[in-house]
Amino acid sequence: MQIEPIQMTCQNKDCGYFMEEIGKRICRNGHNSAGNQQYYCHHCGKYFIETKNTPLFRSHTAHSLVEFLAKSSVEKISIRALFRMTGLSRNTISRFYRLFGEHAKLLNESHTVNIPPGECEMDEIWSYINKKEKNLNPTDPSEWGDCWTYTALKRNSGFFLPSTSGKRTRDTCNVQLNKLFKVMCLPFPDKKSFFSTDGNSQYEDILKELYSETCAAYGRIIKTIKGNSVLDKKIETVFGDFKGYKISTSVVEGYNNKMRQRIASFVRKTAAFSKSLTSHNAKINVFIFANNFIEKKKEWNGLKKIKERTPAMIEGIASHVWTWKEFLQCNAAAI
Repeated sequence: MQIEPIQMTCQNKDCGYFMEEIGKRICRNGHNSAGNQQYYCHHCGKYFIETKNTPLFRSHTAHSLVEFLAKSSVEKISIRALFRMTGLSRNTISRFYRLFGEHAKLLNESHTVNIPPGECEMDEIWSYINKKEKNLNPTDPSEWGDCWTYTALKRNSGFFLPSTSGKRTRDTCNVQLNKLFKVMCLPFPDKKSFFSTDGNSQYEDILKELYSETCAAYGRIIKTIKGNSVLDKKIETVFGDFKGYKISTSVVEGYNNKMRQRIASFVRKTAAFSKSLTSHNAKINVFIFANNFIEKKKEWNGLKKIKERTPAMIEGIASHVWTWKEFLQCNAAAI
């Protein structure tokens, strides 16, 4: 009989083989009273269970109910609504939302690496923390008020790249573009990166600092808006050559709208607004992971659907469609 290999690594931070795959000596050691697989490390003599470093760790809530909460976190359902639907306390639901966000952040950071160069659209989406900017008092925390989330998307695959939330300043934009620079493969003259944004001037200088004109191109769309109407639209190339490619932000704007439809705190007039920047980012992290690794995208050849793959599979960084159960049980520290 073939024995299934043990994927777990030691979770004891004081062990010399903490999170080390090479040289580990881990064995299964029955199950605890909650039914979770227990492991033993021969190096440090410590026991730990399979849910360590997951949202399920030390949770007495049924796993099926936790999975329902995870799915609901990206379906525009407020905490008060979940309280009425599940009977769980609002504090418990809030704690799980925080754990989902932390877990999704670890998984996103560990998996979103070596993204191939290509067409990338960038935009900003508005929301607010605790109260709107016009209602702020001088003594309110600096993170309260208007909050802009800088988003980036691979156009052809719909893969969400890392996002950054904060005030609409050059510093926030700089953090965002440096995140993209770290997770994307370096472009070359024969394999360029093409960036498209709106008329926000913050992008120009930072992109010029990060990329050579021989390996990347940057263009923007400057819109003249009055009320809810676009009066004029000007497309300009800032640097590089867009021959054979188009300057557009329509795809990322569509996905930003999807974010507004799926996360309650992004609705313009809502009672489910984020109470802190931490909880705000937690919701975005879960949404990005779900979009990239769980939700399938239809691929078409003309009018014929040829296959369904997740954006992560299209980008070549995932081999299968993830499930919410897999998301909850994946030991982030062992990746």
